[in-house]
Amino acid sequence: MRTKQKKEFIDLTIEQVSTLIQSVKNNNLTAEQQKIILILIEQIVDIKKTADERKAALSKAKRLLGSSTEKSKKDTTNTKSTDKKNGHGRNGIDDYKISRTYDHEHELKIGTLCDLCGKGKLSKMAPKQIIRLVGQPAIIAELHRPERLRCSGCGAIFTAKLPEEVGDEKNTVSANALVAIYRYGMGLPHYRLAAMQKAAGVPLPASTQYEMSEMLWTKVVPIYKELIKQAANYSIFHTDDTTGKILSLMKDKEKRKAKGERVGIFTTGIVAKGDEHTINLFFTGKKHAGENFADLLDLRNTDLEIPIQMGDAATRNIPKNHATNLALCLVHARRNFFDCSDSFFDEATHVIDQIAVIYKNEKIIKNKALNPEERLTYHIQHSKPLMEKLYKYAKNKIENKEVEPNSAIGSAFKYFIKHWKGLTKFCNTVGAPIDNNIAERFIKKALLHRKNSLFYKTEDGAKVGDAIMSIIQTTISAGVDPFEYLITLQKNSKPVANNPQLWLPWNYTKMLKSIS
Repeated sequence: MRTKQKKEFIDLTIEQVSTLIQSVKNNNLTAEQQKIILILIEQIVDIKKTADERKAALSKAKRLLGSSTEKSKKDTTNTKSTDKKNGHGRNGIDDYKISRTYDHEHELKIGTLCDLCGKGKLSKMAPKQIIRLVGQPAIIAELHRPERLRCSGCGAIFTAKLPEEVGDEKNTVSANALVAIYRYGMGLPHYRLAAMQKAAGVPLPASTQYEMSEMLWTKVVPIYKELIKQAANYSIFHTDDTTGKILSLMKDKEKRKAKGERVGIFTTGIVAKGDEHTINLFFTGKKHAGENFADLLDLRNTDLEIPIQMGDAATRNIPKNHATNLALCLVHARRNFFDCSDSFFDEATHVIDQIAVIYKNEKIIKNKALNPEERLTYHIQHSKPLMEKLYKYAKNKIENKEVEPNSAIGSAFKYFIKHWKGLTKFCNTVGAPIDNNIAERFIKKALLHRKNSLFYKTEDGAKVGDAIMSIIQTTISAGVDPFEYLITLQKNSKPVANNPQLWLPWNYTKMLKSIS
């Protein structure tokens, strides 16, 4: 067995250091002094290596705790951008969905003489448009007072009929939809909305809000099941995981641990991309991403081609008993180099700069609106040679021992080499994504919910949340107003339950027109 050689350390006095310095200047070193210098050099290298490793670990920790950017660190001295930033300034009238429009007539009439010149006649032109933002509580209370009449002879009471849209239920479909969007779309916990409503004079307890969300869930769950069914047959899947919180499972943690059961709780985000639409799905419980993805693929038509799966290299993301064309996220590989760019600037910056060129190629592809086949051809011509050069660069660094294999930069190179096949999938497979950014952005919706609303109480509560969150995010990705969509699903719950495939975010308006 090979034993690790113990390093020798020296502790010198000030006088010894002064003597050593003078000997170096006079080029008159004794054998003992030469030995001391060699040991000191080793000590300095070890100190530098430790400092670099700590700096890389600190950089990674800052990123995990919420660093706002992963841009490469380059010298920007005396460089000023003169480009005007997009997306800033006032919103135009087309940016607003108008709730109510009021027309105000002028006191002057069309055809009358002008008060200023007395010659010309006034003609009609397009009205001026002024946007006013009006505040009100999230949920408002309406008081309906149907008139009642009483017969003086027999005492019979006759009550006026309410309009059909009023209904018998206290909580309207619009209130149910808004409460669900606040909680499961925006991460606003029930108790916080309850406090806001109480302050506004319209009490809405947290327990009532959950009942409203659960009532909505019973009406929209057929849509959730239909989305799962259709997503299973899509061609590209982005998967990601984060930790979940379900109180009932957390309380039984020790019992499950004693039985040898899994104690982890996960929220899986799956983004399924088809030729025309994108479906976003959440699953919260004891299963991790690979198992939830396997359950989804169980519903897949066996005649279809093997789907492309984009994710990170974690083995728990891979579905068992199902073949997938696995593509790995290039941003994950880049992130390893970004984390150690302060300590190993030259090597990390070289890789980051080359990956930046690849992303420029991807941007060119999007700007030219190339189809998947043309996109692949472009990447083969322009990106594949760069990836191959990076692979050789990484191999040389490791094989020639130019970097410490167990250092942060060494680990980054080894990750790149080990997962080379998955990282270059976009260079050899039609439609393969270049990264998993879409899933990472999607899973942040679950992180927002967990951060603000903290937890689900039970597994059934998690099912309600997963269904509503999935529908809301799928609706938003389709460019549809989730508030109007949830209202529509509730008002048409029976036909929705009978034919959910006709009431999806991208086709429900056709059904509305056909029944109106």
